[in-house]
Amino acid sequence: MARQPTQAAMFRDLLRAVQDLGKQQTQAPPQNAQTNSNTTSSVVEQFRRYKPPTFNGIAGPLAAEEWIRGLERIFKHLSCTDAQKVLCVEFMLVDAAGHWWESVSRTRTEAQQRNLTWARFKEEVMGKYFPQALRDRKEIEFLQLKQGKMALLDYERKFEQLSRYTTHLVDTEQKKARRFELRLRPEIGGIMASHEFTTYSQVLQRAQAIANRLGLDQTTQESTEFSGKRK
Repeated sequence: MARQPTQAAMFRDLLRAVQDLGKQQTQAPPQNAQTNSNTTSSVVEQFRRYKPPTFNGIAGPLAAEEWIRGLERIFKHLSCTDAQKVLCVEFMLVDAAGHWWESVSRTRTEAQQRNLTWARFKEEVMGKYFPQALRDRKEIEFLQLKQGKMALLDYERKFEQLSRYTTHLVDTEQKKARRFELRLRPEIGGIMASHEFTTYSQVLQRAQAIANRLGLDQTTQESTEFSGKRK
């Protein structure tokens, strides 16, 4: 219940900031500046209707990526400039993340702040909350991923999660299907080796059918439950 007034206050501040954005267009005629301000007001109202998520910077590195992805889904439905995107989104940084962004913003000149692109904004947020070293570790984790003793559903979830960090390895259906197949447990992969799959969904369906037939997922689940009871 407390979040609604907080978001409402943020958007009131955001609408007030629209006037400042219009004033930044110092080389444009006053009429153009007013038009830009009105356009940005419209963008802000549209952005608000999608109920954009906030980001506090304390939920972990994966949360930063998911936050950015959520915002980009919203911007696909809006026609707006980089300056308008940054203006809208920086109000969604709250608590620790909000304090960090205010500190970073103070180090920029007015011109640098005015010319900040959406791509640069994402780089700064990801550099702070999801640094390259961590992304590299996620890529290595994907390269080393094997089903092993995992249930097929768990392996699929892990594969989907980690493949986001190595898009160049799964940028086609066939490549994605092949890599998933090669990392299946031998009991499943050995049977599937005689078939050639062209889509990821085909591999999933075939692997699930084999796992069900062999009772592998059920065995894994029962083994886990027995282990828990024994402990």
